[in-house]
Amino acid sequence: MIRVAGLAILFLVAGTQIAQADFTQEVRRCDSDGTHPDIRIVACTRNIQSGRFTGPNLATAFMNRGLAYKKKSQWDRAIADYSEAIRLKPDTAQVFNNRGNAYFFKGQWDRAIEDYDNAIRLQPDLAEAFGNRGNVYRKKGQIDRAIAEYGKAIDLSPDNAQVFADRGLAYEKKGDPSQALRDFEKSYALGFRHPLLLKKLREASTVL
Repeated sequence: MIRVAGLAILFLVAGTQIAQADFTQEVRRCDSDGTHPDIRIVACTRNIQSGRFTGPNLATAFMNRGLAYKKKSQWDRAIADYSEAIRLKPDTAQVFNNRGNAYFFKGQWDRAIEDYDNAIRLQPDLAEAFGNRGNVYRKKGQIDRAIAEYGKAIDLSPDNAQVFADRGLAYEKKGDPSQALRDFEKSYALGFRHPLLLKKLREASTVL
């Protein structure tokens, strides 16, 4: 009987270790941006439903699941998860920025600006939020405001190739092709290879 009881304890310990290993794997899958979105959604959902996380850690799981929904262009689900992350931890600039992006892709530009405003309020050096806010102003036709936002983003992150490309599009819309071309060329020099940028450079017969 003692021997049987001892085996039972060993199996219980082994089972607990396996369960912990599985849970640790799920946490890693939820945390990794390289995880396939569908797998990440399942992993994050299990983390959320496990009851093991509260507060900031639970907020992170919601944010990560929101990022996975973003990759699938499921904007409403992404917004719902970002909103829950904000409710749990309202002082994280990146989550506001992420939700702003989701609103942007839904065409809800004013709500996007509000989120970018909050992101910048929480983290004044978040260059990405300035660039994103510039994109909204460009879409709204407020070109000078867009250019000013891109300039702030560049001041904070001077090697951000995409922001130069975006500002180039704003200058082009403003009717300043010379400045637009300078920004396109700078973007290319920094390594940006978006098809639209390459098209603009070919049209100007420079670089390519």
